[in-house]
Amino acid sequence: MMSSLSPSNFSGRGVRAAALVALGLLAAIAAEAQQQQQQQQPPSQKQPSAARAGAAYRAVPAAAPDQAQVIFFRSASTSASGNRPGAAHVYIDGEFHAALLPNSFTRLCVAAGNHSVEAYIGDAPTYEGKSQPRTRADLEGGKTVFVAVSEQDGSGSPVPFRRADAERMLSGAREQRHVISRASAVQPCRGVVAEAPPVEKARYTLNTDTLFAFGRADLAAMTAKGRTALAEVATQIRANSLDGVTRIAVRGHADPIGTAPENLRLSELRAQTVSRVLADEGLPADRIAAEGMGSRETVVSCAASRSRDARIACNAPNRRVEVVVQGVK
Repeated sequence: MMSSLSPSNFSGRGVRAAALVALGLLAAIAAEAQQQQQQQQPPSQKQPSAARAGAAYRAVPAAAPDQAQVIFFRSASTSASGNRPGAAHVYIDGEFHAALLPNSFTRLCVAAGNHSVEAYIGDAPTYEGKSQPRTRADLEGGKTVFVAVSEQDGSGSPVPFRRADAERMLSGAREQRHVISRASAVQPCRGVVAEAPPVEKARYTLNTDTLFAFGRADLAAMTAKGRTALAEVATQIRANSLDGVTRIAVRGHADPIGTAPENLRLSELRAQTVSRVLADEGLPADRIAAEGMGSRETVVSCAASRSRDARIACNAPNRRVEVVVQGVK
């Protein structure tokens, strides 16, 4: 206690006071030595607590083109004999990055290229990952690799896993954030967030019996009613604003009468002709895409036993062109 070293306690007790002062100095020296030793060791020697772990694992975004992304994890149990005690020290290019407890992970990104990537359990006092890195890998830009700590092998070499297998093992794992990375090669991850898929903003279905003479697909065979119908479609699309419209898909559909190759070709030609007319009506040609669907997506079924004329009439709904406006919300 500090009171035992106060001036009032020195009178008549000089020897005892001197002994206490000496003990205090020795304790201070020992504490300083211990602090210096801790600074030289990976922070994980202070036994990281699971309570300080971060969020549970979630699927990570794609890596930036010039970065490689590494998910280094330690499963809840990697073998029948269980996990080895203590934290696993992760080293990147011979520098300490993280300490992993069982059922935890760390996500890191480095510049694409050759790097040493290792993890050791109980490597004190030599800290081989710092002094003698042995496992190197060529990490590709834009790629994500999943590697696990080897519980039984003392070589430090991580165990690679396919993404699907790794993410099953990572279910419930927590991100470890109890120490600060000292690896100078590690960079902030610039993940590429996938673009949201386009949504359907509008759909127009036009019967090709109205658009074209039967069995035809060329512009000369387009009817007056067909031109009027397409002009109305173009007007409606423009009225709803082209802002946010990324694609106008024009899909031709044929009936199943005839051969599949013939039907596919007919549907393609009709889609191309309709696309041309829509562009002439003022829609942006660079956003219009024509596609022939053949007779793969019929909307009605007609018995083959019926007469040809009856089947042609029955299949009228299958002969159509769809104009699908796609874009972002």
